[in-house]
Amino acid sequence: MVRAFDWRDGERLIRFGRGVAADPVAALGGPGYLLLTTPRAEAALPAVAAAAAGVHHVPAGGVPELAAAALERIGTGGGHEARIVALGGGRVIDTAKAAAAALGARACALPTTLSGAELTRVHRHAAGVHEDTPRVRCAVVIFDPLLAASQPGDELAASALNALGHAVEAPCTIAANPVATLAANEAARLLVAAFARPEP
Repeated sequence: MVRAFDWRDGERLIRFGRGVAADPVAALGGPGYLLLTTPRAEAALPAVAAAAAGVHHVPAGGVPELAAAALERIGTGGGHEARIVALGGGRVIDTAKAAAAALGARACALPTTLSGAELTRVHRHAAGVHEDTPRVRCAVVIFDPLLAASQPGDELAASALNALGHAVEAPCTIAANPVATLAANEAARLLVAAFARPEP
């Protein structure tokens, strides 16, 4: 088992380990952020919702429309738009990144799936936001394996296969490099080994 650790990567803090999501509010910059989440994810970490200045549930849909809806809800001058926290999977995290890009805000993430969206600057923009607008990556990532693997079994299996797909494709892209390839190979090894076990 990998021990818990903090990794400071430029402007970004990545906190990893079992149980790190139990008390995440201080690492997120304290209370007062806007929380984008889903009902299932909110129920898993009610303290994160309690510390939010506002909670917006992200439904199914495309990121451009979802981010535009979140921006409409945020409005202007509320204060909490300086930090947008995503508690959820890839759709929720990408929506938070898109909203943060539109506002020039900080995005933070507590992933509840294995999408990997919390670690990239890749996202669609909110509808109506110019394509040249700089994209953002999450400034704070709190990755608790217990939370990230909290989906029902069939959804977790699909999420793990999606993660395996990312690991397989990473060494094949034009942005591939030796460090990313090492990480991708190790991720693939761990995911395949996990599928061989009877329990996730």
